[in-house]
Amino acid sequence: MADVDFERLRRERNESVEKMLEDICREHGWERSEVRSTFNPDACYCACPDGPCEHDFQGWRPFYDGRGGEQVCSRCGMGAMTHSMRVAP
Repeated sequence: MADVDFERLRRERNESVEKMLEDICREHGWERSEVRSTFNPDACYCACPDGPCEHDFQGWRPFYDGRGGEQVCSRCGMGAMTHSMRVAP
């Protein structure tokens, strides 16, 4: 998937999210500058299950209880299990 322009896809996604936030603020009469969001514009682009996915599950993180661990995206830190549950049909 080396030919996928993830920078462009992230930019378009971010513009779309910002437009949604602006629409919500306008609808409720809020100032956009006063509204916070947990959206991370630097997060990997992921259009799973059928589209391109930027995640690179090469990292590892142990579970807090010391009983195993999971692979994580070396780019953004998302756990492979979270990713799989999010895109499950």
